[in-house]
Amino acid sequence: MIASRARAAAPPRAARITVLVLGAALARASVAPAGEGLAAAVFAALLIGILAIEGVGARPGDRPWPLKRSILSGLGVAAVLAAPVLWSASAGPAWPPIPVHGAFLPWAAAVALVASLEEATIRGTLQQAWRAEAGPVPAILCGALVFAAIHLPRYGLSVMPLDLAVGLALGGLRELTGRVLPCAIAHTAADWAAWLSA
Repeated sequence: MIASRARAAAPPRAARITVLVLGAALARASVAPAGEGLAAAVFAALLIGILAIEGVGARPGDRPWPLKRSILSGLGVAAVLAAPVLWSASAGPAWPPIPVHGAFLPWAAAVALVASLEEATIRGTLQQAWRAEAGPVPAILCGALVFAAIHLPRYGLSVMPLDLAVGLALGGLRELTGRVLPCAIAHTAADWAAWLSA
């Protein structure tokens, strides 16, 4: 009786994960004045903690796409996501070549880690929890809203529609392929493309 009352009083898993992810983003924003590296490390550690507690959700009866097809789909979505950034950068009169030097490689590794952790947490845990509780469309929408919200402190309101669109694309990719890997590939490659526009 006591256990059933405690279970009934506990918030739904999807809502709990949503609060945890948003809390991790707030922690990152509060640490950001001390340095972006520290903020990213705090955020990554919190996402790892969420994944350790909640795990990565799998859909019952899920038949994920084969690995090669999943990787290619991630690269295809990355090309679509990166195209506007690269096009706007190339439209200027002086578009620099790819600046692969000492600063790029550590940054690229950190971006790959954080983007992959975001995808594992948002698409692999949060979206799947919402899917189990509310269905695929609300799950994709909730994942996209959380994705846009966690980027709000870093990029501001003007970029929120773009982040929302990217979140919808990544959520749809997760739903279509049944895997988180293509989402991590697309997210990472799109972030790397942003280096070209800087």
